[in-house]
Amino acid sequence: MKHKLNPALMLVLAATSGGLAAAPVQLTAQPDYRVPAGAARAAPVAKAAGTVGSVGTPMVNAYRSYPPSCAAYPLPDKPVGTTWSATVPAYAVTPSGGGTLENLVVTVWRVPCSSSGRPTPYGTTGGHNAITLVRADRADDAVTAAIPLRPRFMITKGTTEFGVIRVAQEPNTVVSEAAYAVQMPRSETFVLENYAIAGAAQHDFNAAFKLNVLGGTGTSVDITVPAYEPTEATYPDAFAPLPLDGYAAAQWYNPERNEGLIVQVAEGYDVANPRRRQVVVDLLTKDGNEQPFWIVGSAAFDPVAGGVRALDIPVSYLTTGNATLDWGRIHVSLHDCTRMDVEFTPNQTLAAGVPVITGTISYTRLLSANGMLCE
Repeated sequence: MKHKLNPALMLVLAATSGGLAAAPVQLTAQPDYRVPAGAARAAPVAKAAGTVGSVGTPMVNAYRSYPPSCAAYPLPDKPVGTTWSATVPAYAVTPSGGGTLENLVVTVWRVPCSSSGRPTPYGTTGGHNAITLVRADRADDAVTAAIPLRPRFMITKGTTEFGVIRVAQEPNTVVSEAAYAVQMPRSETFVLENYAIAGAAQHDFNAAFKLNVLGGTGTSVDITVPAYEPTEATYPDAFAPLPLDGYAAAQWYNPERNEGLIVQVAEGYDVANPRRRQVVVDLLTKDGNEQPFWIVGSAAFDPVAGGVRALDIPVSYLTTGNATLDWGRIHVSLHDCTRMDVEFTPNQTLAAGVPVITGTISYTRLLSANGMLCE
């Protein structure tokens, strides 16, 4: 896409006083998004239709750069917590086909994810995990006199420049990408992703890196992002229980007590409240005669910003003919993807032989649902 400037008006523009204070930027005849010299380019291949006619089955992206359970569409439109920003002069296209300059504020921030302490494809040391977001903000999305082009993002670690990275507007995708050098009429948020290509560089965005942002004016700015090392002061959510959602649904067990816990998280069961969710629990324990004993229950909740991170559930026990009698209450919270904590509060008048469980017991994840890996 070429956007030629009026030859008689080769503008030399300085950044506005409210944005980047820099030397004047001369706009060339078209946006300058040059890739570094020597970058590999794939040769075009003429090819007929392929050989696979069936659709894919749910699988976790092998090239993921954060836990799949960390985020879902839509991405936030407000940076929060610790942020790193820079003002970038962007090439903006006018209705006549000419070009001008618009300053974009580009902000990087991280959102804490589950961190079970196990090595992952994006964190081989088993440290804390986060998802890294980037936002490009216009001063006023309502301005249509000139529309800026989306910046190009590149990443550098140490002295190694890795080239253009994949940015997407929807998390947990495999190949979706927000292309640069296309018109960006509204401010946008992106998630940093890895390319799902064998042999492509796979980045650990929890490590320190430098984000190079080019707005198409031939100049760029760098945003230095340190390693993700959360504390309870800087990232309190990194140390809080996880939100209760479909990734909490699993088989859990406690080997010392020889107990199994099945947790299900349903959605949309209430026609009047389609966003409402319901947690269903089934605990297999033992009675006073060492015989199998079921304690079951469910409770509904409405999602809120930040997620519901704990839930009180009334529970009953099964008797003859699958009839139920009130047992008491439990309080469930997901410590991380590998541990669920359950606090038991039994009734004071349980019948003889009915197991009495008190206090908090931790259960370890045994299995995860296909396509919904929690890490």
